[in-house]
Formats: sequence, structure tokens, C-alpha cells
Amino acid sequence: MELEKLFRPRSVAIIGASDKNPWSALVARSLKALNFSGPVHLVNRRGTDALGQKTFQSCAQLRDVDAAFVAVPAVALQDAIEDMAAGGIRFGAVVTSGFAETGEEGAAEQARLFTLAKELGITLLGPNSLGFSNFVDSVSLSAIPIKVPALIQPRVGLVSQSGATAAMISAFAHQQGVSLTYSIAMGNEAMVDMADVIQFLVDDQATRAVAVFAESIRDPRRFEAAARSAVRAGKPIVILKIGTGELTATVAQAHTGALVGDDRVFQAVCDAYNIVRVDSLEDLVVTADLLAATGPIDASKGFALVSPSGGACEIFADRGEEVGITFPQFAPATLESLAGILPDFGAAHNPLDVTGAVMRNPEIYSGAIKALSQDANIGFIGVVSEIPSSAETASPMSEGAMREVSLGFRTSGARGCLIQQVLKPVTAYGLDLLKTNELPALTGGIDHAVRAIGHLYRWSRNQARDLPAAHSKGQASQVRPSTERDTLAFLDSLCVPVIPQRVVTSRAEAEAAASSLEGPLVLKILSPDIQHKTEVGGVLLNLEGVQAVGDGYDRIMANVREAKPAAHIEGVIVSPMRKGGVELLVGVARDPVWGLALAVGLGGVWVELLGDTQLRLLPVSATEAKGMLAGLKASKLLTGYRGTKPADLDELARVIARIGDAALALGSDLDALEINPLRVDGSAVEALDALAIWRTE
Repeated sequence: MELEKLFRPRSVAIIGASDKNPWSALVARSLKALNFSGPVHLVNRRGTDALGQKTFQSCAQLRDVDAAFVAVPAVALQDAIEDMAAGGIRFGAVVTSGFAETGEEGAAEQARLFTLAKELGITLLGPNSLGFSNFVDSVSLSAIPIKVPALIQPRVGLVSQSGATAAMISAFAHQQGVSLTYSIAMGNEAMVDMADVIQFLVDDQATRAVAVFAESIRDPRRFEAAARSAVRAGKPIVILKIGTGELTATVAQAHTGALVGDDRVFQAVCDAYNIVRVDSLEDLVVTADLLAATGPIDASKGFALVSPSGGACEIFADRGEEVGITFPQFAPATLESLAGILPDFGAAHNPLDVTGAVMRNPEIYSGAIKALSQDANIGFIGVVSEIPSSAETASPMSEGAMREVSLGFRTSGARGCLIQQVLKPVTAYGLDLLKTNELPALTGGIDHAVRAIGHLYRWSRNQARDLPAAHSKGQASQVRPSTERDTLAFLDSLCVPVIPQRVVTSRAEAEAAASSLEGPLVLKILSPDIQHKTEVGGVLLNLEGVQAVGDGYDRIMANVREAKPAAHIEGVIVSPMRKGGVELLVGVARDPVWGLALAVGLGGVWVELLGDTQLRLLPVSATEAKGMLAGLKASKLLTGYRGTKPADLDELARVIARIGDAALALGSDLDALEINPLRVDGSAVEALDALAIWRTE
């Protein structure tokens, strides 16, 4: 979608402008705050002066207007859209509310009006949108107040599905000295989708990271396409997504008319496309800014902290381990270099406490950074030092510390940042010091810094991974297995190894099967009306001998007839009893938003008891499947834990990938496919039980 003229207009109009319309006054104020240099036209059907300037009664009286802010009542929106077309205005932001967020009738009216806009060649942000601010080109069609003065060197693009939250994030970013390229409030996304805006920000030259506040993902495929572009461009997407619980989902529906999908599936999407997920508005800003400032780092190397406070070192070490940051011990050559830099009472270990001696001798900072930069195990260095807030509160020592930190980074070429211990505003004076000394700063305090650096390492590490294959909606399949036997047979046809089976319909056939199959056997009822066989006494294990199998057949038939007298019974499955190895569950389920997702975990009751699963959207490659296995907490069970036979992980991963392909092959009517258990014993991998569930709507 072409959004250049929407978000980078050189001339603008405010439609519905009047002294009684607060939205129009807010937009005019935001344009003034940014010192917008282009023409600003006011449109008012009465033609009365507004906001201290003359107005036009129609857009048809205007020429060469790139974009408009539409602030009219809902009943007047159609006239405003048609008037825009008459004046040749092809882009706009609509603050008008009363549409999809109010219910079905509002949604229908929204669809009608925005279809009209599309037919007229007009692209609109909203409705129910507070608009956007472009801090790169100093233009705003936003009802969100602009914090002044505007910050220099913008690098983080913000998109939010909540206008009020966009205002809070923008204000916090300004307070912390985080300079935004754009702040865009989506509204109801009737035409311009959040994914379209993310794509615009990924393509934008000034934007180096995209911060997203999301309540829902309305168009999963467009979102995935934008995420792919971000990975290829090396621009991180950092997202705070709400709607993870039942109550929150209800609130989101009432607020935006959106549906909220399953949170674990969305996490799988983030994992697949290297999207950084955070849990707070503060982390959203701090993390996006760090990633924008640094870009990818060498994640194979660890982190080092330099601090004048031992307490800060201890806090950082504790929190860092929680988020997966590694603190390598220094190499002997590094220790030797530090011995000539640190005071006698300083201990050279990571994190590095340079003590309060840096207050008298700030050169310790630059010397320590240079020494650590030579350590082959260190890839990123954080330096704890406070940013002065004013000339009155600054001291020669604090300014000297800033200079020495800068000198250390500049002369050594080390990657790193400055870290404050607590969350506090960064003033214009502090920003000037950072700029003068060319220092990137983490301005959120230690807790936020730890999480941001952890995200930086994970994002950098995952940038090297291959992107997943594009997802397909799939077509309805002609194959529709309804029983365990049919499902296993279908899996077998797609090269998924399955356990041998015999279907018997009499005691005599069961006894004959017992004579031909070796070892202990398993008997299971075969019925399209019975999914949970054990609950009706439809499973018997470890039966040996002809007599035991014959008796078992009679017992299963009696159990099922008593528990489910109306069930259609096709027979009893006779299979070898497998012992040993590890049993996994491999399940595929259809998420209403994202489509089919594959889950892997320990089989049987363990998957529910431990909650230890890995989830990915289909299709899944063998390489991805192997990564899922490694991500299980129980992965040690597959690698020879305490003398057990290690599983052939390559073969197991290939089988899991084939199960995913089989689910896709079953088509768009499939609701779920479950293999429980999938047994692995060394190089032997075998599906012991399978079930396909179909949509009934």
C-alpha cells in the first residue's frame, strides 16, 4: 500500500475545523509545535473563520493538498469523503468514531463508507484514529499533543492500535530522550492495516527499529510479510501485545472491535520472525531504542559490565542470568591489563566493579573499556554512569566520566552503551552531553537495561536463522480420515512411520492376529464415535498369548457396548506393545487467526502436567523441528539422560516435519491432528496412535 503522501504530506487540510471542534484545534497545535512549513487549509461547510484563520467551504476550492485530517460527526463522514475526492485529496486520517468499535451496525456502516473511499481512490487511516506525527519531516496530522522541543536524530518508529496509549508512549519516549521518527495511532484499521504501517516504517530510511503496541493482529498474512521484510532489512520489530487473557480479550473487543487470538500461537509467530516481545510500555521504548542505536551485535560473545557500584554489579548479574545474558570470565591477558588500571582494592571479575576511584580518576573508565575490548569473549560492554541533568547538578567528575567513557569506546571500537541505575528523565542538558560525546545510552534504569540487553542478544542471534516458509491457507482435501486406523494409514502414505495394525471383528480374528504378531499386544476399540478410548474401557495393554487376546477382545466389546451403546463399532485394533524409549505428543491445531500450528511435548499425561511444549506455525522444516526439540525443558530425555539411549534427533525432526506436512495436506477443513504418542527409541521413530478432528460448521 502506498502511504508516502499520507505520512509525508507537504500540504494539509483540516476538514471540520471550527473553534468548537477540539480535534481541529489539537491538530493545528501539533502542526505549529513542529513548525510545519507547508500550507495548512481549514475546511468548514459554513465558511466561518476558525482557529484565527479563514476557512473554505469545500475541498474543491483547494489545490494540491496531499493529506487531510477529518474531524466531522459520523453522519457527515460520507459528505467529507466525497468532498475530499472533489478536491483531489487522496489521503487522510479520520478521527471520527462511532463505527466498528460500537458493534455490528457500526461495523457495517464503516465498511460501506470505507468501500466508498476506496472506489473514489482515497486512502484513509482510521476511523477512530488520533492520527500521526512525522518528526523527520516536521509534519503532524495528530490530535496527540507534541512534546517540545522535538528531539534530534530520530530512529524509532512507533505504531499503536490505541491512540491514548500512543500519546503516553510518545510522552515517555520524549522524557527519556528517545527520538521517534513517527508516532502513528491506527484506530479501527478499516483500510490501512497495522501491518501496512509497519511495512512503511521498515522501508523508511530514518527508522531503524519499529515499536508496536498491539491489541490484535487483524491481517496475519500482511503482518507476516512485514515481519519478513524487517528481518531482511535488519530492522527489529519490538512489540507489546495485550489480549493474553479472557478478560483482556473482552476489553479489546469493546475498545477496537477486534478479535484476540491465542497468545501462545502469537509467541510462536514472534519466534519465527525474530520479533522482540516485551511486557511493559517502558521496556517497549527502552528496548526499541537500544536496538535502533546498536543494530545487531556478535551474539556469540558475552557481555561485560563496568560499574563504580558493587551493588549495581550484583543486581545486574542476578537479573542478567534470569534473561540469559552470559558474563564470561576475563581472559588472562585482560586480567593483566586491568591490573595496571584498577586500584589495589578492586577485584577484576565480570561484572567489573571499578569502585568509587573513578570519581577521582575517570581515566579508569576508558582504560577498562579498552582492556575489555581486547577480550575475545566479550562482544558488548555496558558502563554504569549517571547522565547529569543540568549544569548546576553536573560536576567536573561526572562530565569527565562521560568523556572518558566516550574515549574508551571511540578508541577501542568496542560495542556498548551507557547505563543509568534508575529510571529518570533525560534532560536537554543530558542529551547534549550524550551527543557531544557520541554515546548511546540506556535510559530506563538497571531493570529495563538488563531486559533490553537480553533482547539485543537474542535478536542478534536469531537474525542468522532462516525465515520459515510462507504460510498457505490450503484447500479442502478429498481425504478425510475419521478413525485412528484411517489416520495412521494416511500418515503412512506420507512417509510417517506408524505401528503395524490389524483390525479384527471377532474373537477368532483377534486370536489369529495374536498368533501372527510377536510379543505382547495392545487392543484398542475402533469407532468413529469414540475419541477417548480409555474412558470407555476401550484399551487393553500388554496382552500375551492367544487366550489373553481373545478374552481381551470380548472384554473391550462388552465395556464399549455398556458405556456407548449407540456407538458405531468398526472393530478392534491389534498392535504390538512397545516398551522403552521416549513418548512424545505431536499435535496440530487450527488457530482462528493464524491457521495451523504444530506443538511438540512429552506424550501422555506429561504434556498437561508439565506444560512443556514448543509451538510453531506450519509449515515446519526439519531444522525448525529440531530446534523445537532442543527448546523443550525435557530435551535431556532425548539426548541420553542418565545412560538412556539417545534419540536420533535428525530422524525424529524429519518425522515431525512430515506430520506437519500431512496436516497441511488434509486441507482447510482440518481442525486438529494429534499423534499421541510418537515413540522414539534410538533411531526408531513410530506413531502409535493418531486422531484427526474436522470442522463441523
